Amino acid sequence: MTSEPSGITHGKQEPRTFPAFLTLSTLFGFFLVAFLSVSSGTIASSDGVTVFNVTQALVECGEIAVKGDNVAEGVAGRLYSRYGIGLSLAAIPFYLLGKAMTLFSPAHLDPLVLKGAVSITNAAIGALACILLFLTALRLGYSQSVAFLLTVAFAFSTFFIVYTTKSFLTQPLETLSMLGSIYHLVRSRDDGIPCRPFYAGLFAGVGILTKWFFVINLPILTAYLLITSVRGRRVRDLVFFSIPVGMAFALGLGYNYMRFGSVWQTGYAGILSFSTPLLVGLYGLLLSSGKSLFLYAPVTLLGVASLRPFAKDRKYEMWLFLGLLLVNLLVVSKFYDWSGEGAWGPRYLTLVLPCLILPIGSLLEGGSRTIKRGFIGLMLLGVLVQFGGLSVYYGTYYRTIGEFPYQLERENPLFLYKVRFIPNYSPVWGQFDMAVRNWKAFVHGEKPVFAIEARDERIPLSETDRNKLSETLDLWFAYAYYAGVPLGLCLTGMVSLMGSAVVLGWVAARSCRGCSRPRPRI
Repeated sequence: MTSEPSGITHGKQEPRTFPAFLTLSTLFGFFLVAFLSVSSGTIASSDGVTVFNVTQALVECGEIAVKGDNVAEGVAGRLYSRYGIGLSLAAIPFYLLGKAMTLFSPAHLDPLVLKGAVSITNAAIGALACILLFLTALRLGYSQSVAFLLTVAFAFSTFFIVYTTKSFLTQPLETLSMLGSIYHLVRSRDDGIPCRPFYAGLFAGVGILTKWFFVINLPILTAYLLITSVRGRRVRDLVFFSIPVGMAFALGLGYNYMRFGSVWQTGYAGILSFSTPLLVGLYGLLLSSGKSLFLYAPVTLLGVASLRPFAKDRKYEMWLFLGLLLVNLLVVSKFYDWSGEGAWGPRYLTLVLPCLILPIGSLLEGGSRTIKRGFIGLMLLGVLVQFGGLSVYYGTYYRTIGEFPYQLERENPLFLYKVRFIPNYSPVWGQFDMAVRNWKAFVHGEKPVFAIEARDERIPLSETDRNKLSETLDLWFAYAYYAGVPLGLCLTGMVSLMGSAVVLGWVAARSCRGCSRPRPRI
């Protein structure tokens, strides 16, 4: 029998603690309620509306042709979404929930009710991603208390929370797919059960159906699987991993054919390019004042510093995380729309945030008080950074400083130059300032007056009313107040949800602190 590859020191070790089902349920409830408490309850981005339109077409008509933005002409001259079908399928249960809710709402508000219900999709997906990160941390040998801290840092101090609660974009589902693949590959290394590579491939397949870009991660995931598998089971593991991935490719190519009459056509023909100079993209994603990874997720600085100590015990996991990070960083840096505009932070790097969060546990386990204080400090700084992104819709800020509607094409080097590269116009500072001002107005009962028009538009407001959005908070309870719900009732709803999140978080933290459980079969 062949031994495992050298350098793997923890391949047979069990993590110190394992959560009971009740602990996992409490954790899921905590993150779900926390995300819901600061969600917008709307779908404002053009990308999100297009994904919603596909969900609506599937449920209402049993077809995939849609109208609106971000579409391309396809079969029979009809218009189709350019995006993958993954998130649209995931949203179907929430759309059905919205249909039930419309039975009790005024007819002219039906579009808003449906979009509000579907916007919950990413909150649930985000909570599941947090559970997977927590479980992966345990598989890497961390205690439950450290795993909980890492998950809290990921959930609340990085830009992941903004994409989980705003805009209905694909980033949360991509991140869930990445974490699911990583978790089951790490488990496969520990127990060698054939279903683990299959589950890892299943999650990777979901990522492919969500966005074709996810395929750039397959070589890294496959290399890790082959290197960490015992020689006698490598072929078996590769086959089990490849089956769901191959099925996802088949479904994705079939979806292409249904839309555009060709398995190779995605709708991006003529607009997809990798024309950005590499150094420009790298500078923008790592060091710029408007899009830096380290600015929008300060705790990742500690993640970079932790890679070396992490490698002492988890050599191959370090190379897995580093490989995933580098391949995404390099490809996105060359992409013509490397900043993912309009967006909060470097949104195309959201799915690799766990690769810089998980290694930090190697510093926290038995680390000095200085390291732990530094971690807490960076985490709190990250929470402060997200305050602006959670409170003010980024499109509103762009409109305020004259960057929206867009004046230039995305390929133009000067496109959103102020937002990307000039510190005075960085959304981190600008949206924080707007958030403070608008929060003061909200708690004092001040509000702009809107007339919601009975039109099925992305933003059902007149141009005059759209200019008033700079005075608003991008939060569900604030929108309820602007729509005429009494302030006291809105504040009660806000405090109730946030208070519930705090209580659930406290219970979850206590259950994780020093808890030791038998290994669960999860």
